[in-house]
Amino acid sequence: MNYQDYLFVGVDTHKNQHTAVVINCFHQKLGVVETHNNPSNFDELIKELETLTPNQETLVFGLEDTQGLGRSLAQWLIKRDYQVKEVNPALTKRERQHSPNPDKSDQVDGEAIANVLLAQWDKLPTIHEDGNHKAIKQLNNHLRGLVKQRTQIKNQLHNLIHQQYPNYEKFFSNPFKVKTALAFWKKFPHPNKLKHYGEKRLQKFLKKQTKNISNDKASKILSLVDKDQEQDVSVRARNKLIVMLIEQLRLINQQLEKIKTELQEAVDNSPYQLTTMPGISYNLAAQFIAEIGNISRFNSANQLARYSGLAPTEHSSGKSSHTSRKKYGCRNLNNAFYMLALQQISTTRNGKPKNPVAYNYYQKKLAEGKSGKSALVCLQRRLVDIIFAMMRDKTAYKLPETPDYDVLNKAG
Repeated sequence: MNYQDYLFVGVDTHKNQHTAVVINCFHQKLGVVETHNNPSNFDELIKELETLTPNQETLVFGLEDTQGLGRSLAQWLIKRDYQVKEVNPALTKRERQHSPNPDKSDQVDGEAIANVLLAQWDKLPTIHEDGNHKAIKQLNNHLRGLVKQRTQIKNQLHNLIHQQYPNYEKFFSNPFKVKTALAFWKKFPHPNKLKHYGEKRLQKFLKKQTKNISNDKASKILSLVDKDQEQDVSVRARNKLIVMLIEQLRLINQQLEKIKTELQEAVDNSPYQLTTMPGISYNLAAQFIAEIGNISRFNSANQLARYSGLAPTEHSSGKSSHTSRKKYGCRNLNNAFYMLALQQISTTRNGKPKNPVAYNYYQKKLAEGKSGKSALVCLQRRLVDIIFAMMRDKTAYKLPETPDYDVLNKAG
C-alpha cells in the first residue's frame, strides 16, 4: 500500500450529525466536512470530500461506532466499495490525550480517529457488509437488556417477599423461576392469604401448576408460615407490588423465550458452526458472532486476542522487561471467552471432563505452578485460536481422539 495515494478520513459519529476530518499520509489536516446522519446526504458528503483530493487520492474511512450510530454510513460506504476500518474508542482517546490540543470537540475527535486510522492501518479490523450479523447483534443486545431487567425485578421481589415470608427460600428450589413458585407468590403475596387453606387444598393448587411437585410441599410451606399475621397499609402495598412484579417477570420470561428462538434461527443462518464445540450454547455462540462480526476483520488469532483483551501487554525499559494483563479490549467478548473456558474445564456428575483436551491443558498449567486464574487465562487464549480457526475456515469443532493431547486441538 502506497500511503501517498490515499487520504484518511476519520468520522466522529453522532445521532443527528457526523463530522469527517481528512488528513494525508503526513498527518496534515486537509479539511472538515459535516453531514446529517441520513443516507440521502451521504452522496453530498463524498462530493465534498473529493474536493479535498487534488491528486485524485483514494478515500479510506475510519469509524468508531460501526454497529451503532455509524452503521448506516459504514454500510453505505461498503456498498460503494470504500474501505472502512473500525477504530477502537480507547485508541482515539489515547491519541487525543497525546495531542497538544487538550480540547474535546467533534473535529478534534474526528482528527484523532483519522490519525489512528493512518498510524494503525494494518492492525485495525476491516468492516464488511453482514445483515445477519446485525440481526444477531440487535437480538443479543436486547437479550442482555431483558436479563438485566429480570435480575432487577428478582432483587425487588426478594426484598418484598422476604418481609412477608422470612423463610421463603425454603419453599421452592428456585423461588423466582419455577412456574409453581410464581403462581404461589401471585396468589398468596402474604401469609394471611393462606388463612383458609389447609394442606389438601394448597396441595391441589400447587399440583394444578405442576403435576410432578412433591406430595409434602404444601405441608412444608404451611409449617413455615404464620397465617395469622396482621396486614397494615404497608403490607397491602407490598401485596400489590408483588403481584405487579410477578406479572412483569412472567412477561419478560416470555419475551426471553421468543428472543432465544430468534437468536437460534439467526445463528443457524450464519456461516459459522460454533455450537458444535462443547460448552457453546446458542446464546454464547450469538455473543461471539455479535462481538466478532465478520472474522475477516482480523488478520490473525493474535489480533483477535488483542481485540478481546486476552493478549499480554509488554513493558520494557533498558534490560528490564515484563508482561502484564490489563483490562482492555472488548469486555463483552472477553466475558464470552471466560464463560467458554469455565464450560471447557467443567465435569459431569460422575467426574468426567466435558472436554478432556481443555481440562488436561488447564491441569497442566496448574502443575506448572500457575494460579487458577492465570491457568484459566492461558486456556482462554488457546480458545481464541480455536474460535478464530473455526470462524475463518467455517468448520465444525472436532474433539481429538487422544484426550491427553498436550495442545488444544484446533478446529476442523
